[in-house]
Amino acid sequence: MSQQELSQPQSEASTNQSRQTFFGNASPTFQNLQLKSELGAFDVLGHLIIWLLLTFVTFGLALFVFPYYMQRFIISKTYAFDGEGRKVGRLVCTIDLASIIGNIILWAIISILTLGIGYLVFLYKITAHCMTHTKVVSVNTL
Repeated sequence: MSQQELSQPQSEASTNQSRQTFFGNASPTFQNLQLKSELGAFDVLGHLIIWLLLTFVTFGLALFVFPYYMQRFIISKTYAFDGEGRKVGRLVCTIDLASIIGNIILWAIISILTLGIGYLVFLYKITAHCMTHTKVVSVNTL
């Protein structure tokens, strides 16, 4: 028994020991999953045409929203496969316009004030934001 366990009450020591045993012996069900995107060329072409039309209609303002939806589109076409090649889940990005509008306004202002340089930072922040709002759902919920 370690010095830390000796100084703890018996109930805490046994709880810590059971946690160590559980995490030491059990392997999570998501271990060794491989992510594969099933994004096709026609999927990309259709998505691109829609966003080009939106860009023209909004006089370019759609370009502040497009990177979020591009990331979301790619993520939604990504699946998780186990070691035997079976599809066991997929990635789901939960962003929507309501959740990103504040970021879009802020980064639009920053991009205008920095003559476009802020947009480059914005692209990195978009990816981070989308990954933060992405979860893996089981193939049973597909």
